[in-house]
Amino acid sequence: MRPAEASCAEGCCGALCVTIQRDGDYVLWDEWRNPDEDEVDLTALRFEAQEYQREVEQATADRSWERPARTVARLLEQDLRERTDRVARWECELGAVSASERLAEQLVAADPRQAAEVRGGSTDFARQPAPYQTTFALL
Repeated sequence: MRPAEASCAEGCCGALCVTIQRDGDYVLWDEWRNPDEDEVDLTALRFEAQEYQREVEQATADRSWERPARTVARLLEQDLRERTDRVARWECELGAVSASERLAEQLVAADPRQAAEVRGGSTDFARQPAPYQTTFALL
């Protein structure tokens, strides 16, 4: 497991990895490693298994820390993973859904006819309103 990784991923800035295993009535975190370092000076951690399981379940259920945009991303990813027919229809694979901190600065919504030159067909037809509407909701 990687308890810590830079947002640019392990290959760029490294990662902190640990082996987590059940040892009788305990959960052991040991064999700390960083792929970019020869040694990681961290001691083994031992937790009572029942208490550990309760904490993991509680932490998994707690969403109080989530920003609204992160909640939308999580729910959208969950929905797309449950409804595999949608992704298959688009002939693509779902990697991940995430919330962007500066999405509003990066999005541009415009009618392509504003920048495109009409080639073929009727110019009058091209000037008609589009039969669709694009809406972006930013949280």
